[in-house]
Amino acid sequence: MIGLKYILHRPFLRKYSTVIALTIVTGISGLGLWHSRLISTNNLLQQTQTKNRSEKTIAQNLGWVYTVAITPDGQTLASGGYGGVIKIWDLNNNQLLHTINAHADAIESIAISPDGKILASGSWDNRIKLWDLTNGTLIRTIAGHIDDVKAIAISADGKILASGSYNGMIKLWNLKTGSIEGSFQHSAPITSLTFSSDGEILASGFQNGQIKTWQLNTGKQLHSLAAHQNTVWAIAFSPDGKFLASGSQDRTVKLWQVDTGQLQSIFEGHSQAVLSVAFSSDSQTLASGSYDRDIHLWQVNTEELLETLTGHSQAVWSLQFNPDSQTLASGSADGTIKLWSVSGLSHHELENATQASVVKKEAEIVVVSEITDIAQLEKLNQKLYDKIDQSWQHTPTWYEDLVFRVRVNEDGAIVSFESINQFAQDYTEQTPLPKLLSNANSKIVTQKQSFALFRVVMTPAGVLEVSPWGGWL
Repeated sequence: MIGLKYILHRPFLRKYSTVIALTIVTGISGLGLWHSRLISTNNLLQQTQTKNRSEKTIAQNLGWVYTVAITPDGQTLASGGYGGVIKIWDLNNNQLLHTINAHADAIESIAISPDGKILASGSWDNRIKLWDLTNGTLIRTIAGHIDDVKAIAISADGKILASGSYNGMIKLWNLKTGSIEGSFQHSAPITSLTFSSDGEILASGFQNGQIKTWQLNTGKQLHSLAAHQNTVWAIAFSPDGKFLASGSQDRTVKLWQVDTGQLQSIFEGHSQAVLSVAFSSDSQTLASGSYDRDIHLWQVNTEELLETLTGHSQAVWSLQFNPDSQTLASGSADGTIKLWSVSGLSHHELENATQASVVKKEAEIVVVSEITDIAQLEKLNQKLYDKIDQSWQHTPTWYEDLVFRVRVNEDGAIVSFESINQFAQDYTEQTPLPKLLSNANSKIVTQKQSFALFRVVMTPAGVLEVSPWGGWL
């Protein structure tokens, strides 16, 4: 940087600033506070993949639709939302069957039993209610929580109902009798719950970014993952039982190996919080809905973005594929429920995406794990600092710190970077990062690689700070 190099070359400690991401996480805890600028290798394909697929709006003016669910036979759809009302539709003709004034407060989660007969709803009124789907009548009210019921799920055998509350309590109920079967207490609010397709594992997402999994028959905790930088809004098991997907306030979708708990993939493309995730029945396609109003469709095996579905005017809170994966249902804060025809994804477009991934291999990296070894982090930290320092040619014109999250592979090449604050978004083009990313993308990388995340701060005074995203241990 002209006239400021002496500041950038201050003693070694400057390069390893211990000011870590805590202040940033606090700043982005509110939905939609900033728009991020996310630049990654996969995103280079996205501009040509946005489509207005065939979609049908089956309901509107519903207020915020927080949750949708489809019966196992694909014949019926139910929804719940901010007003505490449940609506049930016949998907053969999209006609409204029942309107139920179900709860005194918002319904954030609903679940349908495997036999398609019972609908369970969880509400901010601290109650869970069970409904007869055939006629919309109340079967039972379960009043066992002392705080908002944020998430519910029903096991694959239809015997257990799990519920998670804002006070960190998870409870297991006998679906037939409504009696309590077990409970788990945690320090952080529960925001999402899901059962594996075989009913043996329960997974939960938390407001603090953690994910935990339990073996249901023993109550033993299997994995505790420091999964995300912020709230885990949605989780879903793949039907084949191999993966657990999570969507977070930190704008990422992550894929975890169920058996080992290891990170498999990171999908980046949403500009705001990811609020919903859902797998197709063949486990090949993962859908994610966001506060940015878009729905992304990803191919699980190649990590390619297949399409971006646009049509909602506000946040997409809920997604579910119908059983044959020909249709994707979405519920939104714009008060609508939409049905998207996605029938072409399972064969033709998946093959095209696989071929495209072979052609476009620039800096394509299959994530194996995150680098946590201190010695390796030190080397990568220094290498990243030097790259930015040597490429920085201009005196700053900004007036606040620019904060970025930068991912590098094990060779030190920049794989992606993300603007964390508004100033970083506004002045990105005046920094060396776009050029450094472009140079990295010119190299073909085909092997599997690990990665490391760094916090990069560029101050108005010309000081460059680079440190691991999680700080120095």
